[in-house]
Amino acid sequence: MAQDLSSIRDRLYEGVIDPREWYLGLEAIRKANDGALFYNFAVDASTFAVVSSMQNEQFPADLIREYELHHAQQDERMPVVMGMEVGQVMYDHEHFSSRQLSSSFIYSDWLPALGYKHTMCMPLFDDGRTREFLSIIRPADHGAYGIANRDVIAQLLPDLIRATKLRNRMATVASHASAGLSAIDSLGQCVAVLDADGLIRYLNKAAQLNLAEGAGLGVRHGRLVAPDPHAHADLLAGIRRACGEPSRASVLRVAQKGMSVLCSVLPLRPTHVLAQQVHAAPQALLVWTKPRSMEDAERLSVALGYSESEARLALVLVTGRTLKDFAKLQGCTLNTARTHLRNLMRKSGCSRQIDLVQLLMPLHLG
Repeated sequence: MAQDLSSIRDRLYEGVIDPREWYLGLEAIRKANDGALFYNFAVDASTFAVVSSMQNEQFPADLIREYELHHAQQDERMPVVMGMEVGQVMYDHEHFSSRQLSSSFIYSDWLPALGYKHTMCMPLFDDGRTREFLSIIRPADHGAYGIANRDVIAQLLPDLIRATKLRNRMATVASHASAGLSAIDSLGQCVAVLDADGLIRYLNKAAQLNLAEGAGLGVRHGRLVAPDPHAHADLLAGIRRACGEPSRASVLRVAQKGMSVLCSVLPLRPTHVLAQQVHAAPQALLVWTKPRSMEDAERLSVALGYSESEARLALVLVTGRTLKDFAKLQGCTLNTARTHLRNLMRKSGCSRQIDLVQLLMPLHLG
């Protein structure tokens, strides 16, 4: 029996992240107590409505749905278990008299029609909004739960409660991670997660599109690569610094579409939503912004009253590039670029270039 209980505990903890193992663990608890049905369910604390459930495969799912929709809120067992503390166990023959059971729809009609009779039920989790339970119901030809059954449940209950709590935490983390990933995928910036060798673990949509263009950073054999050997060596060094111990952030400058693109290389913190996605450590988080298009400059020119050259200069500066980068892109001299900068600062009301960049930084997020 001790070996059987150890196997059940292992399945319960494996079930924190694997629903099939959770099912097998509960199925083993059912069999150990000569049950016909296990019913793992969560209830809304204010309405008693069942919000989620799992039962053994031998029991028809349509009958469970019928119970949840039409009978659960009138079930006299529900107020009893809703009033119990997590870790307590209800054995129905201790709470209801024969007279009460004879006048109960559940005990006089519903359960007998299924060939069932005695119930044990235990609260496993309570966060104030929902309560989760495990119920085991025996065939009608079996007696009430005895000392041996109580001993089995008493030995398993601490692990069952702990594993249930962990499962609920994992569900919350997964929900937050899903919302966080949606937000990251909607960013205009390119976001990538890499291991210490540059192997790509995650790319958001902007990064996927940018890398597919092949005009700068690219992908080779599943790894992120820079356009020339020196830049690639710098990229790998930055990634390894971010993955090292102690970890360090850095900023790299990478050529892309004839421009110089700034790429931030950061350690991926365990609390970051992407850390839940890649399930591995250490990792590096890369963030860069693809060069703004001519259409962006035209819209900026119309919106803020800049010339198109001044608007293109604003987009170059706000992405961390230099006047030299702009002069190369524009095909003009550095003196001409300085003239555009003076005009841009005058029109923006700024006396320092850093103030201009900070003023225009929100444009970088579009």
